[in-house]
Amino acid sequence: MLNVIFKCSAQLFLLLSKITGFYHTSIVISKIPFQCGNRIRYFFYKQTLKAIGNNILFSYGVIFTQQDISIGNNVRFGPYCTIGLVDFGNNVMVAQFVHFLSGSKQHGTLLNGTPMIFQPGKTERVTVGNDIWIGAQSVIMHDIAN
Repeated sequence: MLNVIFKCSAQLFLLLSKITGFYHTSIVISKIPFQCGNRIRYFFYKQTLKAIGNNILFSYGVIFTQQDISIGNNVRFGPYCTIGLVDFGNNVMVAQFVHFLSGSKQHGTLLNGTPMIFQPGKTERVTVGNDIWIGAQSVIMHDIAN
């Protein structure tokens, strides 16, 4: 019965994402507390991300900035993580306050006299392999393999 409620809630957030956009909806649902928040996030991301396995924990404050993401089985995201363009393998543990950037070249720096915010950057896909543990407050910009 509870899963039906969580799935219906996820459907409402799916509709909201059509209006406000995926990123902004990800921010909103990241703030739903307790196990019910994790379940709503799971069902929402199951419909919006490229692929999601089983036994995934989306802790409070986890925000996704991209939709073209795949997540394997048995993956745990600790509180307050930010995930860019990343693919995760199986059996991955991510501690709290970890930030996954979409590569290391998101901001251009080559044009002297032009602020970085106005310079073109490049989005790159990052891959996290199987059986990986990422410690608290890490910033990931490149592939990680075991």
